[in-house]
Amino acid sequence: MKKLLAATAVAFLSAASAQAATFVFVPGSDDLAPGETTFASFNNAAEDGIVTGSNFVFLTGTSSQGAMPAAGDGTRYLSVLANGTANINLGAVSAFSADFGSLDQYNTLTLTFQDGTTQSFTGDVLNGAFPANGDQQSPTTNGRLQFRADAGQTITGVSFASSQNSFEIDDLAVSAVPEPATWAMMIGGFGLVGGAMRRRRSVGTTVTA
Repeated sequence: MKKLLAATAVAFLSAASAQAATFVFVPGSDDLAPGETTFASFNNAAEDGIVTGSNFVFLTGTSSQGAMPAAGDGTRYLSVLANGTANINLGAVSAFSADFGSLDQYNTLTLTFQDGTTQSFTGDVLNGAFPANGDQQSPTTNGRLQFRADAGQTITGVSFASSQNSFEIDDLAVSAVPEPATWAMMIGGFGLVGGAMRRRRSVGTTVTA
């Protein structure tokens, strides 16, 4: 089952969201991606001030206001209630991820970028091929979403909104923006791979008499 879910996660890379960022949903997982560091766990009330907006609460356990993310660490989490919005300033990062619980079609996540543009994802999009039906236990609606900005782009903030109870989020993590030299190395590496593939195709299509 874990192998199947991992394979499915790869298929969830958002080709339709290439305008500024792509994402992958990892069902049933709460693992951080390589290079990420925890930004907010919501376990300490002193962190509550990083969240602005309206009609959201911090909870433990499951109640009518929210269900504890089944793939999370089982501690305090953020729950956005009906017609609520929770905004978090991330600074300037190349990627961020979080644990999400019982994804619903009426949940919406919006990224803000350094140039002032935004990109929104509904629960149906975030959940990929799985139904965003709010199941509180299934790994298909509980897991980790990882977002990565396109090359040269920077994520500065994220907003969580929901038209009904609830949108549950926990354990946000971020990755720093790569240095220009790192970007250059990455782009150069892609170029080398592309060149090798072109040469391989050329060799493969040679016909001898």
